[in-house]
Amino acid sequence: MTHYLKILLLTLTLPALAQAQRVLPLDSVLRAVESRNPALRQYGYRAQAKDAAVAGANTWEAPKVSAGYWMTPYNQRPIREMNNGQGMGMQMVSVEQPLPNPAKQRAKRAYLAGQAAVEQAGQAASFNELRAQARTLYYSRVILEKKLNVLDESSVLLDFLLKIAQARYPYNQTSLASIYQVQARVAMHSNDHAVLYGQLRQNTIALNTLMARDPATEFAVDTLLPALPPTNQPPDTADLARRRSDVRGLNQALAVVRLNQAVETSRRRPDFGVRYDHMRGIGSTPNQFTVMGMVTIPMVPWAAREYRANTAALGYEAQAVRQQRASLLNDAAGRLSTLQSDITTKREQVENYEKGILPALRKSYQVTLLAYQQNTAQLPAVVEALNTWLLTRLQYLDTQNEFLTLTVRHAQELEQ
Repeated sequence: MTHYLKILLLTLTLPALAQAQRVLPLDSVLRAVESRNPALRQYGYRAQAKDAAVAGANTWEAPKVSAGYWMTPYNQRPIREMNNGQGMGMQMVSVEQPLPNPAKQRAKRAYLAGQAAVEQAGQAASFNELRAQARTLYYSRVILEKKLNVLDESSVLLDFLLKIAQARYPYNQTSLASIYQVQARVAMHSNDHAVLYGQLRQNTIALNTLMARDPATEFAVDTLLPALPPTNQPPDTADLARRRSDVRGLNQALAVVRLNQAVETSRRRPDFGVRYDHMRGIGSTPNQFTVMGMVTIPMVPWAAREYRANTAALGYEAQAVRQQRASLLNDAAGRLSTLQSDITTKREQVENYEKGILPALRKSYQVTLLAYQQNTAQLPAVVEALNTWLLTRLQYLDTQNEFLTLTVRHAQELEQ
């Protein structure tokens, strides 16, 4: 029994060997995802592009310059004969400058600025999704490492049982079939270990990809799982509307639709212009000029038809966005209620494993092992008790992983 305790203490030190690698806490992973992930950085550049476009909202149209002859007869010969060789007509230079309506410019500037806010809201929604992926992968890796530790501990115990069985075999205290059974269990543990280690490598690659790092970068995770608060509070729709980035994105989209509607409405306002013509007389014709102001009349029916139709269409679009927002909040509240129920069930299952099932199976294995050492039990009974304890511990870790996944989804729905 003393030798067994020494081996058990040795197995408990195995997790410390993994700490030789640099431990990367979950907070550091999330910060790396937020700052390095290309899927998030693209939103920043798109928002900057929208902000850069705002500077062009106050642009005036380019001036128009024209030159040529004005009121000049085709045939100058009779006129020159009558006017002592002097012709008739004018050479004209004209400059025209459209003057934009300031109200239209303000409406367009507000519309372009609102588009940048939509991109920023989209970035927050994308980060919420990537954050949930990173948390799920991180917790999954923690569980995988715990499973590997369980397999390592069980492998050491099986090796210990195998050595005892081989030592007793010459004295007819165990059977050859029992020894082969233990050897088969050891080989099965090796296969299970290979499968779990392959999953751990895939998990590491996925986390490094989210952090935009070399996929082969090795790191250790903090195996101390966080204390998760209870989630039995009913979801509040107003609170959800403030928290969720996708709802804020729809709010910004609705604001942009309204700003676009304001742009279309501003088209009923007139535009202005000024024109200056300089005319240089030919012959005895005196030099002349013309200064004219211009104003458009967009209220006439044939010109107002388009912007009125666009304004009405955008009004319906705004109603559609409001209904989409209401549907999103309604679905989110329903998902949260379902997740809270599932989390409560999984929490109870985890507590049952920790307080009842695992301690009982551990004591069953210890009692069976003690009986085997006292020659009152057979080796297959010990192997079966150890295997039952192992499989139940793995089931417990699977249940814990499902519980953590549910809490991540719950946090994602709450935008935490």
